[in-house]
Amino acid sequence: MNGELRRRLWALAWPAILANIGQTLVNLVDMVMVGQLGSLAIASVGLGGQFSWFMMPLMFAISTGTLALVARFVGAKDIDMAEKALEQSVYLAFFMSIPVMLFGIFFGDDALKIMGASEDVIKIGYSYIRMFFLFYPVNFMSFAAFSALRGAGDTKTPMKLTLLTNGANVLLNYGLIFGNFGLPRLEVVGAALASGLSILIAFIVGLVLFLKGALILRFRPSFKPDWEVIKRILRIGVPATVERVIFSFYNFLYISIVTRFGTIALAAHQVGLRVESIAYMPAFGFNVAASALVGQSLGEENPEKAEKVVYEALKMVSVFMGIMAIILVVFPKYLVMPFVTKSDPNYAEVLRLASIYLIIVGISEIPLGWTFVLSGSLRGAGDTKSPMYVTAISKLLFRIIPSYILGFGFSFWMIHIEGMGVVAAWLAMTLETFTTAAFFWFIFKRGKWKYIKV
Repeated sequence: MNGELRRRLWALAWPAILANIGQTLVNLVDMVMVGQLGSLAIASVGLGGQFSWFMMPLMFAISTGTLALVARFVGAKDIDMAEKALEQSVYLAFFMSIPVMLFGIFFGDDALKIMGASEDVIKIGYSYIRMFFLFYPVNFMSFAAFSALRGAGDTKTPMKLTLLTNGANVLLNYGLIFGNFGLPRLEVVGAALASGLSILIAFIVGLVLFLKGALILRFRPSFKPDWEVIKRILRIGVPATVERVIFSFYNFLYISIVTRFGTIALAAHQVGLRVESIAYMPAFGFNVAASALVGQSLGEENPEKAEKVVYEALKMVSVFMGIMAIILVVFPKYLVMPFVTKSDPNYAEVLRLASIYLIIVGISEIPLGWTFVLSGSLRGAGDTKSPMYVTAISKLLFRIIPSYILGFGFSFWMIHIEGMGVVAAWLAMTLETFTTAAFFWFIFKRGKWKYIKV
């Protein structure tokens, strides 16, 4: 039984890992190529990209509700309802993306100001945001459709489409950032346009496959809302929305703290974050696999099987994330080098700080993997309230407050603590990873998630 579960987990996890590596490479390729323009461009694109992720709570809510609902329907052998959930989630994603798109286009510069960016960073970062946010409706709908496929047990199609996105992005970046292939040299704006167009290309290909019935689920557009299905998606998704709003708000505060340590510290943070984003790809893969298999097992009315899925996923993710931890801690400088250019006057300091970042976060890679698996399993079961509570408590108490106090220092009566700078923020992030994993383990062991109705 355990061997079969491991095989099923791996069959679902490896395409999800490659898909997310491909998605992350879209951002990494942007960063590597934009890095040739200097540290100011790195900081601007990094902060612009960070802001775009702050706008993701609605998309995350739809995808969470869709995956959990589709997984239950597939586990219960009700494919018609699974396809209905797919259809309604795509409509929902489109309509909920419009206000997000408009907010980014019209208020992106104000957000960067609030985050504490310098005038130069605001000018360049806002130009990136305005262009990329034009493609948000397509991005939202793609995310919803990918979640439905993963819930149904198909992680290979999202992988293939994401790799298509990445391939198109590399070519378009090379053309639009630097003015190659006869295209205009748009620099930072070109990076945003390339990312958006590559997402659009993959979306069109995926839509054709859905309509032709070439995938495990077929998209049958009726252009009519099914309010019962929508309510079920949102019943699961709304707490996930609140969680992501809290998550985004805390990340907003966190990056605002990092930004105030200066442009060099911000550039090092963004480079380190991009490198680490590849390191935690195995965790994301097992998050998706555990979510789908837990949901399907509960759809089969087999909670004991669902629990075994989680235990096997935890064992497997610990091995993969342990390897990633060793790589980050032992070879940080070599991982950072591709993202900085020696002609940049700040090269040495960005390289030094980003290497410190990777060593610090490397320590917490295994608990990060546990966090991914346990939170994904809870969401796959339809328990989206517990992750909301954990995010609200852990990030505030163990990341935001320590980052500020230890980063800038404080004096109280005869007590004086000297500020540690941006390193304190990175240490606090690692601390919060451990506490979050501990909270999720406690919730998992209580077992209430096995009996949630969706």
